[in-house]
Amino acid sequence: MSSLRIAHTYDIGSFAAMKALLGSRGVTALDLAIGGHLAIAGADQGYFIEVVPDDRLRACQILRDNDLGKYLLDT
Repeated sequence: MSSLRIAHTYDIGSFAAMKALLGSRGVTALDLAIGGHLAIAGADQGYFIEVVPDDRLRACQILRDNDLGKYLLDT
């Protein structure tokens, strides 16, 4: 099953809120935590929300409608 990263945050609280919100609206959010070492240049760090491609547009709209659009990646 393929998935798309739609949102990123460095804060686990925001991550949990986004995942719970999407879940409450019937969107399955696959979580991906990345914690690279600070010494590694260009490492992705923080928490990503991933969804299946069919849910991407709906999930992005749900996050925007709930003032969480600032966490969206280039979608």
